[in-house]
Amino acid sequence: MSNVMEMAVQTNIAFESRRNQRLELTRHARVRAQKRGIATQAVPLIKAYGERSYDQAGGIRFLMTEKSMRELESAIGRSARADELKGTYIVLSAEDEATVITVGHRYN
Repeated sequence: MSNVMEMAVQTNIAFESRRNQRLELTRHARVRAQKRGIATQAVPLIKAYGERSYDQAGGIRFLMTEKSMRELESAIGRSARADELKGTYIVLSAEDEATVITVGHRYN
């Protein structure tokens, strides 16, 4: 039982440290978020749990895949708001990894 409790505490600590990272959204990213219905408050979660890849144009994309959605659900639980993040992505500047260039949805 103590192993389960220790694991929960470690997960919460990891979540809190990931969540509290300071990100700056460009004007473009704010406009895209508003037009695409993506809450700017979700951006740190997408960075913390999204699958990371380089876009070959100076950006790093963080995409909420099935795997990253399971990790997010393990950390914060399941909710309709969290479910809305599936397929959502952010692109950060590769220079500082703190400037959000754009946000969007991947459609299959």
